Amino acid sequence: MEPPALKNAIDFLFAEWNNKAAGFVSYGGASGARAVEQLRLNLTEVRMATVRNQVLLSMYTDFENFSVFKPESYKEESVNAMLDELIAWGGVLKTLRKTPGSIK
Repeated sequence: MEPPALKNAIDFLFAEWNNKAAGFVSYGGASGARAVEQLRLNLTEVRMATVRNQVLLSMYTDFENFSVFKPESYKEESVNAMLDELIAWGGVLKTLRKTPGSIK
């Protein structure tokens, strides 16, 4: 479950989120995967398209002493894949936002 302040911000800005794309970068003991699952569901309800590729960072392997950010070089590949997908979806959804009579 996301923090109440985040949920409130998502709900308050409902119209601003419509037909936009979202990507995720998360971290934690399980790389934040469960938090992303929950947030993905909530963003879908405000008509956002969430991209499938995501960046998962482990507190065990991507943070030295659990505090200093030192990701492995292969993480760059997942960042690029997520951003490429985000850019593609953003372009498609921009067209939808400009279409008269589109869902708002």
